[in-house]
Amino acid sequence: MVSSLVSSTPRYRVYLLSLVLGLCLLPSSWSQVSTTGTITGVVTDPSGANVPNATVDVKSPALMSKRSDLTQGDGSYLFDLLPPGAYEVTISAKGFRELDEIGVVITAGFTATVNAKLQLGEIAQTVVVQGQPVVDLQNVQTSTTFDQTLLQNIPSGRDPWSTVEQMPGTTSTTFDVAGNNSYQQSLMQVHGSTPGEQIYSFNGLDLNWPGLNGGYTQFYTNHDSFDEFQVVADNAPASVPIGGIYMNMVTKSGSNQLHGQATLYYLTAGVQARDKFPTYQGQPAKSGSPFDMTRDITASLGGPILRDRWRLFGSYRRYDLRQRILSVTDQAGNPVVDVNHQSNTDLRSDWQINSKNKFSFIWLYNEQNRFFRRDTKYAFVTQDASWRQIQPAYILQGLWTSQITNNFLLDFRVGWSKLLFPLRYQPGLTSSALNLQDVAANAETGAAPDQFENPAWVLKWSAGGSWYKGDLYGSHNFQFGFEWGKSYNAYIYKVNQGINAIFDSGSGHQPFTVPSQVLAYNTPTTQKNYFRDTSFYVQDAWTLKHRLTLNLGLRYDNFYTYYPAQKSDPNETFPQLFPITPYPPSGHLVDWNTVSPRIGLAFDVTGKGDSVVRFSYGRYYIMQGTGLAETVNPVGLFGKYYAWDDFNGDRIPQQNEWLPQGAKTDPVNAFGGSSTHINPNMSRPYSDQLSAGYEKLIWRDLRVGATYYYRTKKNLFGLENTAVQPSDYVPVSGFTNPLTNQPLTLYSFRPSDLKKYGAFSFVVTNIPQLDDNAYHGVEFTAVKRLSHRWQVLGGFTIQRQKGVYSRGYADQGYSDNFTDPNLDINRKNNYLNLDATYVFKVDSTYQLPWRFSSSVNFQHYTGYPLQPTETFAVLDGEPTPKPVNESVILQPAGVLRLPSVNMLNLRLSRDFVHDRWHLIPTVDFFNTTNAQTVIGEVSTFGSSYLYPFNTINPFVTRFGLRLTF
Repeated sequence: MVSSLVSSTPRYRVYLLSLVLGLCLLPSSWSQVSTTGTITGVVTDPSGANVPNATVDVKSPALMSKRSDLTQGDGSYLFDLLPPGAYEVTISAKGFRELDEIGVVITAGFTATVNAKLQLGEIAQTVVVQGQPVVDLQNVQTSTTFDQTLLQNIPSGRDPWSTVEQMPGTTSTTFDVAGNNSYQQSLMQVHGSTPGEQIYSFNGLDLNWPGLNGGYTQFYTNHDSFDEFQVVADNAPASVPIGGIYMNMVTKSGSNQLHGQATLYYLTAGVQARDKFPTYQGQPAKSGSPFDMTRDITASLGGPILRDRWRLFGSYRRYDLRQRILSVTDQAGNPVVDVNHQSNTDLRSDWQINSKNKFSFIWLYNEQNRFFRRDTKYAFVTQDASWRQIQPAYILQGLWTSQITNNFLLDFRVGWSKLLFPLRYQPGLTSSALNLQDVAANAETGAAPDQFENPAWVLKWSAGGSWYKGDLYGSHNFQFGFEWGKSYNAYIYKVNQGINAIFDSGSGHQPFTVPSQVLAYNTPTTQKNYFRDTSFYVQDAWTLKHRLTLNLGLRYDNFYTYYPAQKSDPNETFPQLFPITPYPPSGHLVDWNTVSPRIGLAFDVTGKGDSVVRFSYGRYYIMQGTGLAETVNPVGLFGKYYAWDDFNGDRIPQQNEWLPQGAKTDPVNAFGGSSTHINPNMSRPYSDQLSAGYEKLIWRDLRVGATYYYRTKKNLFGLENTAVQPSDYVPVSGFTNPLTNQPLTLYSFRPSDLKKYGAFSFVVTNIPQLDDNAYHGVEFTAVKRLSHRWQVLGGFTIQRQKGVYSRGYADQGYSDNFTDPNLDINRKNNYLNLDATYVFKVDSTYQLPWRFSSSVNFQHYTGYPLQPTETFAVLDGEPTPKPVNESVILQPAGVLRLPSVNMLNLRLSRDFVHDRWHLIPTVDFFNTTNAQTVIGEVSTFGSSYLYPFNTINPFVTRFGLRLTF
């Protein structure tokens, strides 16, 4: 698929794969982000002296059995691998009163510091303390944990993307209204990370699809099956491979008491405000995708099979969504309908083999059906040009954890996942149905550009450990881990008639009336790609003087990718253009060995556990999938563009109009396959991150913080055409920038060596000029768990990300030719990616009298940068010049921006209680101000320039009913 990204018609297929059948104890995951938390502390006597050999017990409904330990010589203790939940910590020692601290809340990745000053007296006398540590005094990572109160009480789209959108500082390619984007996953970034550098981790296991950069998921989730949803964004420890968005979804489990939940959410067009269309050239511009209907039903049940030994949990979801795509109509003038269906089945079994060993097994199944999928580069795609996606996916997980001693634990896992992802032509279309694309009108019709299938699988296994040692120049929490994986990703393509017809109907012309080019493919074709990754890390949280913690980590990664021996399909449509050829195996296209330091410092400012200063530095190598192998695979999707002279004016390309028989016709452009290679000395891209922050508990359990973030990326790569040199391009005047009305110098390809005409030899290599980039941001946060009737999660971010622009995917220039000087015009000084100068977010719940409750979800974003471009026809070649289309940046991104976005969502609910049973009807008001803001405009100069093709959905009311026990 990435080979298609090298063309001027990139298509971002958002699908993915599952990872893992394995041995995996749900409480832990050292090779990834932890799904568990930690309780640690120091026990002292009234004088402040350390108390060794005190007995410390922790218990919780989340544990199958109580955990106990003795304090070490310096009075310290630590309990690792604690599942999320509320804990009771009991501390006793001879000659002292027993201390019992209750209400200690543990979330994934959180370290609760429970220091105890014992009072003199008899053990039978107990001092009860109620409260909870809320400031993490040891970790430096930037993370947000969405617990059950946030997941269930905040009005959202009930999917991973609308959940991450609530995290301070994050930006996304979509803006959710009641789940209107649940069926199209989003690219996300935070604090200058690479868009699409995101890991979907289920119970601590990376379950990403292996294609492209490896940053998508194939598995659409059951929102009500999660106990917690943790997002790690910056300053991640050595156990985390990336510096982007790491989503760690912790599945619910059974308990000693039968418990369950059933939910229903429903809305229709009847409770939705009318569309308010923006105007374009004095006329209403029909844009947006309002609802026809959504219905979301879930049911779950968990409980014991054998009390304190064997627990089961199961959940089911059925989600239906119908939307109208207003910008695209059928022949009768009615908006086309986008019909989607999702179902999930989730099962989990936890078995406490004995007091030291636990085994868990998880099976997750998802069926994702998208009947009219539109995600080509074009804004206006008719129903017959959409894809039909009928896709099942499954995940198997398991984990075994063994407690060798109270302070030494081991973890072993293996995982397997498999997927077949299809994008097929619509039913009823014949093999003669032709795909038509209009570059200027930004439209596509006739048939989908191709028919596609993606079989893929992932095999992984890992081992890890944790060891705690106190009284060794301070206390140490050592962790180590190893992981090995092999991933396979294949693409199978078929194109009707082997071609797409391309039009360029500019100003004054109706769409699909001005023929331009024919894109010929080497289909049918099957491409196979592999990568292997191996990693090892060590990490120590070293606490000195009970107040200063040094987080010292080092990570080693090996990554290599390759394709096997293959040959092109003997049934190709155009064997004269793409000779049928066998190809040997590639060997290691890249073989990267990298080492990443991770260093952090956390200091308890007052010694009271109510404030902390944090500093952090880390290097994060940018994640990779099979994308590089896909780009150079000789039997990948390979295309050649030919000039199209529509002699008979029927707007249907006959072969003699673009490929005359017996005549030598050179392509005007090409992409993919055998014209692209990889520089064997290319280095792996990475980002360096720095941060400094302060967090303070200011009132009860309300804490506020301020953090500065810096990030820069290096070794980014792009394409160079080594068959030619920049000097082969000659400056050409006579062009005008239509935005500034200033003269524009373009470049015509006119080499002195005539053999260079039509020569393409692209090399993927590091591009030094892309090292010019930087992110600076300051973020203010306020966080409070639900207590005393209210909670809040809020953040205000001021940021800027600027640098040299790269065409392509996820900051990698798969489709950017750095040899062509036309593509360097206005390349510098761009605002990059999803840059939003100001981001402000608030989630909050307040429990009103009489069991009523209200919640708010507010988000503000400065409008994202626009980058205007225009396609110019530049005459290339001697002695018979031919026009070649060159897409030129007219203005750096950020001079123009989309309008700023303000999203206000509200909820009102009432809890009806009878014993253990809770019946909670809810009413959600999405986009309460009905701000149907424009969030997408055509940036290609032409007849549709700045046409508003997408807006935020109108105000809508969603009704819900939740039953829990």
